[in-house]
Amino acid sequence: MPLKRTFCLTLSFFFLLWGLVAFTNESSKQIEQIDNQIQELQEMKRGFESRALRHDNQAERLQFEDQAVLETRRHLELADENRAKAAAVQEEIDRLEAKKQQLLRTTKKTR
Repeated sequence: MPLKRTFCLTLSFFFLLWGLVAFTNESSKQIEQIDNQIQELQEMKRGFESRALRHDNQAERLQFEDQAVLETRRHLELADENRAKAAAVQEEIDRLEAKKQQLLRTTKKTR
């Protein structure tokens, strides 16, 4: 009887430990995926910001030409659009960062 009880306790402990390791591995994979997504989004954001800066520079060059009023306005609009896209990407980055922090907190609690 005591041998059976010891065996059951040991087996239960093994399954509990195995479940914790599996959960930690899954969390690590999710965190790695989130890091990759954040990196891609940061590159996209830099692209949008650089396009906005390029359009701003072009608008500044054209603002003193009489014939280029519409073109100047269009470059300013494109710069604003690119800044809006960069802001939307930043919101997504912030959301993913929060999700990553939550996963890290959950992983620390289980250890």
